[in-house]
Amino acid sequence: MSGPEAQGLTSMLPPTVPLIWKRSARARRITLRIEPVRGEVIVTVPQTVTKDRALAFVHQQTEWIARALAALPEKPALTDGSHVMIDGHHVPILHDPTARRGCWLDADGLHVSGDASHTTRRVRDFLQILAKERLTQTLQAHSETMALYPTRLDLREVRTRWGSCTKQGRIMLSWRLLMAPVPIQNYVIIHELAHLKHFNHGSDFWALVDSFIPEGRIGRLAAERWLRENGTALLRAA
Repeated sequence: MSGPEAQGLTSMLPPTVPLIWKRSARARRITLRIEPVRGEVIVTVPQTVTKDRALAFVHQQTEWIARALAALPEKPALTDGSHVMIDGHHVPILHDPTARRGCWLDADGLHVSGDASHTTRRVRDFLQILAKERLTQTLQAHSETMALYPTRLDLREVRTRWGSCTKQGRIMLSWRLLMAPVPIQNYVIIHELAHLKHFNHGSDFWALVDSFIPEGRIGRLAAERWLRENGTALLRAA
């Protein structure tokens, strides 16, 4: 959908807010959601709904859209002196222009060498490499403990799900899970591994998940609450 109507609608929202229109044969009603990383407004429209009706609906929701966008956590700059989350800890970013080591992590923080203009990209690249290493190790450890073995692990740039499992046994994790506290990482990975035995969310599935949550650690309900309360901030952090 485009043209004068859409342009007029955009002018009612905060500047630079993109409206993304999606037609869906499966949708039963018009829905709105906020994409947390880019701050986009996703409008899903059933095939049978006219453009005028969809525009009228979104016009009615401009106050809700404005509040939802305003409620998004601030998106930090990954530059010298700022922080990034690793395993639930705020790690300072330290630019070292004269070093020739790329990025490295130590007790002082995450060091980034080279020109300052490349710091953001290098931090993201480093985090994705570290996520692959650490989350793979964590999945392998829980896989052995649970005697459940995925056919493959993929780390993805996803914004709606922290993890998923296919019927073919392939597990997908968001690389940003690296930023969450380790008990949260454990929960998400145990959850997806449990789907290799129970491809549902029935009572047997939850019993299996609960049986492998380390004793004395954060339980699944607390883990899910933590992700609801903090997940958007992680998605916007890098």
